[in-house]
Amino acid sequence: MNRPDGLDQIVGPVVIQGSATSYFSSPETGLDPKLFTGITLNGWVRNGLLQLLFGFLNEEYRHPDLWTHVWIAGSGVSFQWSAAREPGDLDILIGVDYLQFRRAHPEYSGLGDIEISKMLNEGFREHLQPETSNWNGYEVTFYVNPGSTDIRDIKPYAAYDLTLSEWTVFPERYEAPNRPVWDEMAMRDRSTAMGIVKQYSKALTDYQGAQNAPVRRNAETQMHLSLMQGSALFEDIHSARRLAFNQNGAGYADYNNFRWQAGKKYGTVPALRQMHEYWKAYKNNEADYGIELPDTQTLIRRAATYRAKG
Repeated sequence: MNRPDGLDQIVGPVVIQGSATSYFSSPETGLDPKLFTGITLNGWVRNGLLQLLFGFLNEEYRHPDLWTHVWIAGSGVSFQWSAAREPGDLDILIGVDYLQFRRAHPEYSGLGDIEISKMLNEGFREHLQPETSNWNGYEVTFYVNPGSTDIRDIKPYAAYDLTLSEWTVFPERYEAPNRPVWDEMAMRDRSTAMGIVKQYSKALTDYQGAQNAPVRRNAETQMHLSLMQGSALFEDIHSARRLAFNQNGAGYADYNNFRWQAGKKYGTVPALRQMHEYWKAYKNNEADYGIELPDTQTLIRRAATYRAKG
């Protein structure tokens, strides 16, 4: 199979390596002093984050101040902020008033709430977040929770209202659940991932060292299978975590959140995420099929976007 860029330029080595995570760290006595003075978010943090968000939204949309409500949430604004990680992690969550959004953008009136959320998130991911991977020592991500204009619906660890400059969910001093059975299941994920990574690593080595086309093609086929398996396991763990933060989930103490956090601790999640990204790049470069087509709903949403901006 011909690839003008070379498969070995699309993929690379994958290693499972554990790391510290805030979820399993002991709570601090206070909040991150770089972000907070006591329990009040520092003005430069609030203003800087809002400027990042609205600088982007004002270029792409009309009157975002009328249809957005903005929070900073997650472990970065909890008492478990100090686990070793550089840069730190700040999650900016945006609640959207979809009625007001459509009033400001009648050209999008045919899109549902979920499609509007996806359109916004796609813009954040492609155009805003590449510029915020290391903002004052923090990786800042932006996300719209589809259909949820009240952040309490997703049961966050903590949530500080950037719009009103006050706490919506004040952090508690959590301890990670002590559930040996859950930990055994997380170790099972790690064992499965290690098997997939081992197969992938051998296939990558064989591919790079192949002296003829048949050997190279066999190695590529095995890489294809391993990447697909790794991506599928990542999606399983990642999508299940969302269940922890819906109306029926238990939030911080939910098994699906524990599984995700333990996966980060044991190195399972970062390795599988890497394979997931390689798999997407691999599919996008399949010469037999050309560039991978988005799903139907994405095509519809993008068509509406192009018409609106045309």
